[in-house]
Amino acid sequence: METDYFVYAVTDRRFHPELNLMDAVEAALKGGATIVQLREKETSGKAFLEAAIGLKALTERYGVPLIINDRIDIAMLVGAGLHIGQEDIPLREARRLLPAATIGVSVSTVEQAQRAEQEGATYLGVGSLFLTTTKRDATFMPKETLEAIRQAVQIPLVGIGGITQENIDELGTLVDGYAVISTLFAKKEIERATQEFREAAKQARQSISDRV
Repeated sequence: METDYFVYAVTDRRFHPELNLMDAVEAALKGGATIVQLREKETSGKAFLEAAIGLKALTERYGVPLIINDRIDIAMLVGAGLHIGQEDIPLREARRLLPAATIGVSVSTVEQAQRAEQEGATYLGVGSLFLTTTKRDATFMPKETLEAIRQAVQIPLVGIGGITQENIDELGTLVDGYAVISTLFAKKEIERATQEFREAAKQARQSISDRV
């Protein structure tokens, strides 16, 4: 079955300190998240694994894929997909170890995108498309670069970085999915926030098709 990247929920516990991770993610799933990435930058390996085991069981109940950020060992242990950056385990090695898994790669240039496609990436993460406070080291991607990457590869593109209901229509058909963190998890009602974002994304797509 083809993976649906449309509403790509990326976890960040900092945005919901009063709500545990499982409840926050389940709220996003109820609201219509189509894929979930577990991103744990500031936790121990043991806590990361425990979270991954719990989320794998949860996402399976909703029929939604789970992606693990960076940690291929944990992705292998729980049977999840993987997302890696340019400084993480090389894609060739990741694909060798996870031959059938969904593997996404963050890219910022056409050359990186083409190489990732050739080496077996399932999808590409592209951005930061707008200003974001979630990743302090994020580099802004000009729209011209996004357009060039879109023309250069055939695999799906997932946009990330400051995507909101207000600016989503600016992306047109350049991306296949929208990775969102604070847009969902920083909201008091995560389920409703996810529903509203999903609806805004659908309306943006519909307005494009109406113009064609």
